[in-house]
Parts: sequence; structure tokens; C-alpha cells
Amino acid sequence: MDKRLKALAGFVALMLIPLLAGCNNDGEYVIKGNNVFFSYWTFSFGTINDTLPEVNATRFESVKDWLGKDDKHVYFKERLIAGADPATIEAKKYPLCHDKRDYYYKGVPMHVSSVKNFEVVKWNEDDMWAIDGRYAFYDSLRIEPRDINSFKVQHWNVAVDSEHVYRYGKILPLADPATYVEEWNGFYSRDKSHIWYMGELIEDIDYATFTIDKDGAHDKHGHFYRGERVSEERWKEIKAQNEDL
Repeated sequence: MDKRLKALAGFVALMLIPLLAGCNNDGEYVIKGNNVFFSYWTFSFGTINDTLPEVNATRFESVKDWLGKDDKHVYFKERLIAGADPATIEAKKYPLCHDKRDYYYKGVPMHVSSVKNFEVVKWNEDDMWAIDGRYAFYDSLRIEPRDINSFKVQHWNVAVDSEHVYRYGKILPLADPATYVEEWNGFYSRDKSHIWYMGELIEDIDYATFTIDKDGAHDKHGHFYRGERVSEERWKEIKAQNEDL
């Protein structure tokens, strides 16, 4: 019986491979007559065909599965990239590309100061930090530090310079860049005098006694749940329900 169950499990796994692959189908360009479509498969709706606007189908070509161009336009998937030059467009790692004038992240112009000096300094599946000698960038969001030489990425979603802390590319008010640290997988963070939960300042807190341990986040006055102070009665309910502390 065990062998039969193992064989059945293996068969089911093989049948699931195409389905799972389809869920992750990033798409491709399809030319039909005078139209060009960005075609992709979804688990909920099957195949979706999005029409490219203003496209010249006779001059269209795929640069990558996610980047295309004709004689006058450049496209990120089905979206027109405003101002991009089809003659000099070049694909980098998804979803980044550039032409002779600018870089584009997911099709959004980044307005770099120098294409030549542009450099990605940290990249994961969902977040990109970059610099170009004058500006810094989080994804397509441009940051203008007073001193670019002091700019450094501290965490996958946090960077600092000599004056500011940037969380998801935006200045975190009151944060001291010299002492700011992320704690507990980035849910809580602190500097020399403040504590935040997911970027929101916690005001009702005793800084000197605040700690995070196996009993969750707490100070001398009690516990916090998702950045908010809770009563001891509520805290006991949370622990009994085995919710995230």
C-alpha cells in the first residue's frame, strides 16, 4: 500500500508541474495582424491578451519577454514607456532597462543624472536600491541626498545617509541615521530615542524598558501587539490563540 501511495503522490506532483508553472507565467508578445498583444496566463482567468497602444505591428520586435519595441515606441509588457528611445533601449535584469538618456524600472522613468554612472547596490525579488553619482533610488523613486557619498543601504527596505533614514525610499521623520536599526524582521525599529512599528512611530512607550523577546514586545507598563499597547487580558487572549506577537 505504501508503494502505491508513493506512486500516486508522484503522479499528482507531475500533474501539478504545468499548473504551477502556468501560475508563474510572466507572459510573451504575440503579433496578430495589425495588433500586438502581451499575452499571459492566470490561474483565475486563463489567458489574458492585453493590447499594446499605438504600436506598429510590422516593425515590432521583442527585446525580452517583458520588453518590446517598434520603430517609435518602447513597451514594458503592455505599457508604453513614455519618452524611451527604441534605437538605444537595452534590457537589464527584470524589470530594469535603459536607453541613452534614462533608466526605467517597471516601465517608469527614473530620471537618472547619469546613465553611465548608474549602479545597482542591492536587489532582491521585490526591492532595488541604486545610485548614479548624484541621486539614489528605491525602485523608481528618486532620492536626493545632500551627500551621496554617505548613502548606504542598511536593510532590504532601509537606507541611510548622513542626515536621514529612508524606509521604502521615503524619509522616516525623526529617525537618527547614526543609531537607527531594524529589529524583529523589520517589524520594529529604533534609534537612540524613538521606536517604530512598520514605520509608524509608537508614542505611548517607555523607551528605556522596551524590549522584544520570547514574550513579545513589551515595556515596564505592559505588552504591545502589532505596535499598539494592549491590556494584559487582551495579551493573554492573543497568546492563547497563538497569534503572531
